[in-house]
Amino acid sequence: MSVERFVSQAELARELGVSRAAVSQWKAKDILRDDAFSEPGKSGKIILSVAIAQVRRNRDVGQSLGNGIATRTAVEADPPEVIPEPPEAQPSLPMRAAAPVAETAPASAAGPKVDRIEDQLKRAKLEEQLRRNRIQAAEEAARQGQLMAAEDAREQMARIAGMMLQIFEGALPDFASAMAAQFDLPQRDVLHLLRAEFKKVRKTASMKERMRADTVERAVTALVDLEV
Repeated sequence: MSVERFVSQAELARELGVSRAAVSQWKAKDILRDDAFSEPGKSGKIILSVAIAQVRRNRDVGQSLGNGIATRTAVEADPPEVIPEPPEAQPSLPMRAAAPVAETAPASAAGPKVDRIEDQLKRAKLEEQLRRNRIQAAEEAARQGQLMAAEDAREQMARIAGMMLQIFEGALPDFASAMAAQFDLPQRDVLHLLRAEFKKVRKTASMKERMRADTVERAVTALVDLEV
């Protein structure tokens, strides 16, 4: 059993796609009868199914066209499916050829730079200043003991080596006396033996140092910080 649906005049107008004034005209012109309302005297709510049937049956077709509306009298009717029309084929237009890009001429090569007198003077002045800085730095390093002549260094090392040899050779009699007393030997024989062995050691060491000195460069490069 279906349940009746009760609506107001505004809701009926929305259901049928008309204005509220059209519903009022249907009510005044007796297109909507008393049995389409829930209360006597065309008052109360409107019975939707009865109202739609009365509008479909009692409405004048000329009035509907004059109002410029197409009254919706089927509540559950689905709107017709709209099939889109295929787009019209556009005529193909000829492609416009791209304009050729103008090639830019390569920039002319810069000419050789002229060596001016002013530039030469600036370079000479810079070289002179650098030379002065090197000389001053070397003198400062020599004063602080960081730099010395190679010949002076060799002379000092030879003097130190000679002094050490004299010290050891002068101590040989003391060594001989100690050994003679320890082993009960003649001190003279022990001293003679020590001096002979010491000469052999000194000769061998001198030959080795002479060979090593020949491989050492006469001039040694020293790195000195320059403060410009």
